[in-house]
Amino acid sequence: MPKILLVTSGKGGTGKTTVSMLLAHALCRRDRNVLLIELDSGLRGLDLLLGVSDRVVYDLSDYLCGRCKPVKAVTVCDVPKGNLHLIAAPSDRYFVPDPNALASLLRGMSGCYDELILDAAAGLGRGFDVAASLCTSALVVTTPDPVSVRDAAKAVSMLQRTPPRLIVNKFSTRQLSADLPNLDSIIDTVGAQLISVIPEDPALPQAGARGALPPAASPAMGEIEDLARRLLGERVLLNIGRLR
Repeated sequence: MPKILLVTSGKGGTGKTTVSMLLAHALCRRDRNVLLIELDSGLRGLDLLLGVSDRVVYDLSDYLCGRCKPVKAVTVCDVPKGNLHLIAAPSDRYFVPDPNALASLLRGMSGCYDELILDAAAGLGRGFDVAASLCTSALVVTTPDPVSVRDAAKAVSMLQRTPPRLIVNKFSTRQLSADLPNLDSIIDTVGAQLISVIPEDPALPQAGARGALPPAASPAMGEIEDLARRLLGERVLLNIGRLR
């Protein structure tokens, strides 16, 4: 099987899909060929964030159900080298991919891409189980919110076959609470190795609303770049100066 990275969370609202998209861009800037596969049936969003909603004709369910060839389900995104592609989520909110069919798709794509990123649906339903059974590595995204942290811990407990690493997104010391007074308490509660802390950054939602990338100099983008480097095996220390 190819290298398959699952990006997941416990609850919605953690910024998981935005992290998936920005990470894919960062990997492409490092000359990796990336395929983003969106699994959030009924709640498609990556096409909007990537600015390609008008180009999506076929989605994941169309290919898995035999309604189109794989190439028809792939949308080429606007990056300079043309090395970022998307398979959009189905519009049918009840669609759950068959594990064997999805595994076959991933195997078929393995010769074309360096990185396959599965953007999981929020929550821990059947779709999560399918993605978890196929991934070779995983990232769990949480915010400092206590409910988000608790749900991230549950997701981690269900990923023991592939122990995930933790991303704390939208981090600000203003959001810390008596129950979670510091970053260490979040890490301990979730129970996963920390790989990234992405600071709260108003440039992200502003850019997402336009289907554009945030400014390269924005604090969150700096940490996304470092996250990509860590995933590619570089030793990159956490920049505490970005955290406020």
